[in-house]
Amino acid sequence: MSRYTTSLVVLTLSLASGCVEHLPPANTPDRVVPPGATATAVPQGQGRLVVDVVDGPTRIQRVTMEPHPVNNGAALQTWWFGESYTPLCETSPCVVDLAPGNVLLAFPVVGDSNAFEVDLVHISEEPTVYRRALSYSEGGGGAFVLGIVGVSFGGMSAVTGAALLPIGLAKDKDGMTIAGGITLGVGTVLVGLSTLAILADPPRHRAGASAHYPAAQTTTP
Repeated sequence: MSRYTTSLVVLTLSLASGCVEHLPPANTPDRVVPPGATATAVPQGQGRLVVDVVDGPTRIQRVTMEPHPVNNGAALQTWWFGESYTPLCETSPCVVDLAPGNVLLAFPVVGDSNAFEVDLVHISEEPTVYRRALSYSEGGGGAFVLGIVGVSFGGMSAVTGAALLPIGLAKDKDGMTIAGGITLGVGTVLVGLSTLAILADPPRHRAGASAHYPAAQTTTP
């Protein structure tokens, strides 16, 4: 009985951690170019990228990988690489001229101030436009939080009851048997109701979308 109850609690908590409602993804942005984005000539030897965000003015960052030495006493020097974020433009839309090649751009996630989404974007010699519809993420509501708390307390109650009940039955102790049965029953019911609460108000996520195309193929909005 104890093994069964513990498995039930573990399964419920696993369900809670992986229970996310996936909303329909954002629509692919239309192919338009912000006014004035190609008003100046591209510097010699560089490419131009016009970055725009459908959701409105947005701070965009560039991601680079920085090497850090590992001091492990070995004769051969080893390194680990960490992400570094630097501003690409303080607000979109913006125009950046960089050497042709690939860059990593970081965009915020709506609803989660600590999250970023990174996309690999190629800068070519010909001007291109990259438009992004931001992703959206929302944590579970009040019912979800109460459900997590309920599973924790209900699980502890069920495990305690599952331990007391067989001991009371084996030793013919009515008080321990009754206490174990009540504790196990209440805990099991609480786990079940809490699971329903978790499923009724889960975290939500909507994937973003992007479009990257030559500036010559765009239309002015």
